[in-house]
Amino acid sequence: MVSKKLAANAEHAAKFLAALASQHRLLIMCHLADSGEMSVGAICEKLMISQSSLSQHLAKLRRLGVVETRRDSQTIYYSCNSEAVRDLLSVMDNLYGAGAPEKRAHLFTEKQQSN
Repeated sequence: MVSKKLAANAEHAAKFLAALASQHRLLIMCHLADSGEMSVGAICEKLMISQSSLSQHLAKLRRLGVVETRRDSQTIYYSCNSEAVRDLLSVMDNLYGAGAPEKRAHLFTEKQQSN
């Protein structure tokens, strides 16, 4: 059952999920949650994307307030500062990562039936 509070905050929840709906932003947050803190250069190397593309993704995550920055001379470091993101990543890992294969099979079955 969905709580009335969730229903009342559906717009905010949708914006939160939309911000993480990009494959690159999801991977950025996965790396930051695992590593604690990463430089822009290290994130670019992990994701194999350009710095300008990464900059756009990081700007969206900053606007959402799920990352924080630290500057050390010329280097900018990013870290995940959101327990909500960590919780969501845990759910995603349970469904698509380390979770039981039968859960993933169920998700794929639902997707195929909806097409």
